[in-house]
Amino acid sequence: MNRFVTLALLIASLIIGVTVEAGKPLPSPEENVVGHGQDLVIVPDLGDGVRMGAELVWSDLIHIKDATFLKAHIVDLNLREGDTLVLRSQSGRVVEILTGRGPNGLGSFWALSAFGEMLHLELHLSHDYNQPPFRIDQVIVGDVDLFGSGDDQSESICAPADFEDVVCYDGDAEKWATVMASVGVMSVGSNPTTGLWCSGSNVSPNNYVMTNWHCVPDASPCTNTEFVFKYYNTTCGGGTTTPDWESFHCDQTVAESPFGSCDAGLSDLDFTLNSVIGDPASTYGWVTPDPNVLTDGEAIYIVQHPDGRPHEITHGSGANVDVDGTVLRYYDTLDTEGGSSGSPIYRESDNKMVGLHHCGGCDTPGTGNRGMLMGDIYPLIQEFLCTAEVEIVSASLEGMAEVEGNGNTIVEPGETWQFTPRVTNTSCATEATGVAADLQSGAGSAGISLAGANADFGTVAAGTTAPSVTPVEFTVEPSAACGETVLIDMLNLRATGVGPFPGANGYLTRTLGEVVFTTLFLEDFPGGITGDWTIVDGGSSTGGVHTWTDTNPGGRSLPLTEPFAIMDSDEAGSGQTQDEELISPMIDVTGFATVTLQFSHDFNWYSGSTDEQADVDVRSAATGGSWVTVANYSGVDTSGTVTVDVTAYAAADLQLRFHYYDASFDYWWAVDDIYLLGDNGFVCEPFGAIFSDGFESGDTTLWTRFSP
Repeated sequence: MNRFVTLALLIASLIIGVTVEAGKPLPSPEENVVGHGQDLVIVPDLGDGVRMGAELVWSDLIHIKDATFLKAHIVDLNLREGDTLVLRSQSGRVVEILTGRGPNGLGSFWALSAFGEMLHLELHLSHDYNQPPFRIDQVIVGDVDLFGSGDDQSESICAPADFEDVVCYDGDAEKWATVMASVGVMSVGSNPTTGLWCSGSNVSPNNYVMTNWHCVPDASPCTNTEFVFKYYNTTCGGGTTTPDWESFHCDQTVAESPFGSCDAGLSDLDFTLNSVIGDPASTYGWVTPDPNVLTDGEAIYIVQHPDGRPHEITHGSGANVDVDGTVLRYYDTLDTEGGSSGSPIYRESDNKMVGLHHCGGCDTPGTGNRGMLMGDIYPLIQEFLCTAEVEIVSASLEGMAEVEGNGNTIVEPGETWQFTPRVTNTSCATEATGVAADLQSGAGSAGISLAGANADFGTVAAGTTAPSVTPVEFTVEPSAACGETVLIDMLNLRATGVGPFPGANGYLTRTLGEVVFTTLFLEDFPGGITGDWTIVDGGSSTGGVHTWTDTNPGGRSLPLTEPFAIMDSDEAGSGQTQDEELISPMIDVTGFATVTLQFSHDFNWYSGSTDEQADVDVRSAATGGSWVTVANYSGVDTSGTVTVDVTAYAAADLQLRFHYYDASFDYWWAVDDIYLLGDNGFVCEPFGAIFSDGFESGDTTLWTRFSP
């Protein structure tokens, strides 16, 4: 199936400012806009799938003419173990392979972007499903002008523009290393959904990406963010870009300091440090943040994505570089544009990272473009960076494969599996020789026998990750119980002349069997708040913006995908009070051993007014019809995806309530992607067992008996 859409989109400039809303200041820096969302509904019809051996393969193609990239919003992904949804770009490269409920088990999320105007979807199934295992409801379409001409004369350009293509420096190995480790930071805004672009860099062999806080302000936007590597012009002087880029999901924010002012102080350093799902450092390397403070006049350069364009570089020294207390100012040849926020700033003499760009200001004498000094940021991130001496740490394993078993890709009693352990040398400059480790069954592990438990990694260069020369193999005892956990510890990490280093308990952790989730209820408000929901409009004013609505009356750019439900006390205005309830229909959640509530939300608390409260409540026959609070938010901003075990309240008439109260001219609470998930614990197919349906464990016939 092909879908052709032509869009004319605009690139927005970087704006750093303060929005005044009903008399209350909110800092509102904005990123560069590189794409806009549009509705596009895809629901896989498994009847159109093709049998390929034991697999059913369904495929589709999204083709939007002139798009520079496509980024799909996946809804209710719920795959059985071993089944996959594969996304490919126009070039055929695998963008990502999705399993289970997707990254961090969210179920609904923005997939990684596919470079070009095509996105290929491939669904590989070896189980039956009684409902489609995913759907797509929106796609962000990359701006046709993403590779702009660079003629945006915003306040950040100290005319004339002095940008150069980074490939002009591919002959300088050290500068090229800083280019390869620099990234584009693509996040998702709402109202309407947009692709927002900043810059950043991988600053650690353990894969931590740094950018501005105003680009990735907290944990929830992290889940809607990807880090894009390998995006630059391939000839010096412009022209053809790299044929594809590679990106990785943001995992979680591990250190941060908020945006407060373009002239940042020690309490508002405008940065986030984020862990990554995957290992980009093994391909693209990492850069070295330097705690040694820059001095006036030192030569520096900035690697950036100005105006959303492929990576470019600017240079400056002398009077162009001014260290002004905690503020680094730069002028003339050191241009930046919208999309440059979060750019790494490097010292020319040693190519170390000495600052982080975040604001423009060339149109104001004495202001200049501005950033923070790495010497001020470094103490807050040091524990995540490379080390002065050799230090060996465990890295994620690879090559997990079944040697002998029933072929359903699930670790189960009686089976034999193998994997290849990996370690990282986190030293900034010193290689490690004779690196080795021991592996053994962990305390509390299911019964296993372990072969190849002495891992040899050889020589591991500074800042690199290396696999064991030979894989490790383990066999699970047939008597092990479904739901038990296999634990393998990595101990006695060592290298020639150094160590041992702390190992990793539970280096490999696998629970025997799989949990099959059933989506009992999902509300992502595709048509807004419908009549299935009940709104109780309390407080001193009623209707419109004074209660729960799906119109986003304040135009909030939140880490949720519109439409969502929001109660915006700020928009209700001064002198009004709120006591607002959003109540779900009755939901039958019987027949499951465990029932889990999952929802995404954004609670923005205002300290200058009443202490507003946000409660998540449930009621059912199990509660005697009374509301029971299962989560409360107050006193601090909170956002992200939340899971709550509500098994104790399971009944045929369960209801949910989102209750916002004790509010008056405060901020807001927004909710979306509300799930109720049921499961009956772990299910196993012990190797060699015969089932009543005539199947033998190990048969490659399409499994049907464990359909959700």
